[in-house]
Amino acid sequence: MKNRRVFCLGHISVDVFVHRKDLAALKIGGCISSPNLSIQGGGVAANVSYWLGTLGTDVSMIGVIADDPAGYFLQKDLERVNVKCYLKTSTENPSASILIIVEDDGERSFIINGDCLDELTMKDIPFEDIQGGNLLYTSAYNIENPPIDQTISELVKKSKNTKSMSFEVILNLAAYTTVENYRKKIKSRILPYIDVLLGNLEEYETLLMESKDGKNPLQILSEVTEEYSNVKIALLTDGENGCYYASKRDHGHVPAPKISVVDTTGAGDGFAAGFISGYIMNLSLTQSIKSGIDLGSHICHGFGARYDSTNFQISNHKK
Repeated sequence: MKNRRVFCLGHISVDVFVHRKDLAALKIGGCISSPNLSIQGGGVAANVSYWLGTLGTDVSMIGVIADDPAGYFLQKDLERVNVKCYLKTSTENPSASILIIVEDDGERSFIINGDCLDELTMKDIPFEDIQGGNLLYTSAYNIENPPIDQTISELVKKSKNTKSMSFEVILNLAAYTTVENYRKKIKSRILPYIDVLLGNLEEYETLLMESKDGKNPLQILSEVTEEYSNVKIALLTDGENGCYYASKRDHGHVPAPKISVVDTTGAGDGFAAGFISGYIMNLSLTQSIKSGIDLGSHICHGFGARYDSTNFQISNHKK
């Protein structure tokens, strides 16, 4: 089997982290010191590409930045870990930035300036490079606004054009609010072309319009794979409960280790990167899931989606 390349398409941003308790201590006109304040590269697709590059995967990032200091930083940060960048330069908006407010329990809230993220069109996509058995990773965030929503719809449809030109598509449901607001579009224009579907319990329940007291995770995954026969693997992450999975051959559950959570930002991106790295190496499904859990758990130990990447080692992989 040829060496498969991974293409991550979507959000890339500068992430600024601050703890809620620090904001509470700040008075109008005042200044405080905080060891919890940090700036990192971020964005769903960029985080996945960053970790894949760190793990030694042949990976590319497709997205939008601006010709500004933030854009320069974001591109260089990815290239530093050998990510090939297909980054469009926006002439209308600055590079995306996100203020992330972290709570005591590790949960977080976001304030985003990201108009440039929606500017991708089909002419910005390296389609000739992607086709031919490679893998495209993207998220449901990219179907919210034009023109990127139409780009994603057209691109995933092309993934199944012909066998020799086809490529696999992994979709991350990303956020239950996105699924709730764009459920019809996701189900009619995206899901019929997806090979691997990722999401958490709340996102799957929203997709299927299930109540929180409804079906268990494995029943939910079974319903998805029955309705969409093209979905070869469906993965449902459930925080400290680990990951449930369903495929054409098997279904089951992989537990997660007990950890102390500092910040959950990027844990889902880490899971996706860890899983993909195992998946394209033809590891078993459970081994690939364990790789995802390893990386997602590691990220929760500190601030940011790229926490301590220089010291991270994952089972089944060498840096």
